[in-house]
Amino acid sequence: MKYKFKITGLDCPNCAAKLASIIEAKDKVSSAKINFLTEKLTVESELGEPELKALVSDTATKFDKNVKIEA
Repeated sequence: MKYKFKITGLDCPNCAAKLASIIEAKDKVSSAKINFLTEKLTVESELGEPELKALVSDTATKFDKNVKIEA
């Protein structure tokens, strides 16, 4: 399924691309894209929304403590 989240706290488009690549490399995630300008994260995954949000939030916080994920 495809899920969309609001992502805040990223400093630059390059950081957004790096974080998207890290998320995309996770198990059960088929694709991840971050639009830096609109602050939207789109993820395709076989996980349910609560599990995916937890995975993405944890990954984003480890990448940069200022990055926040919202539903």
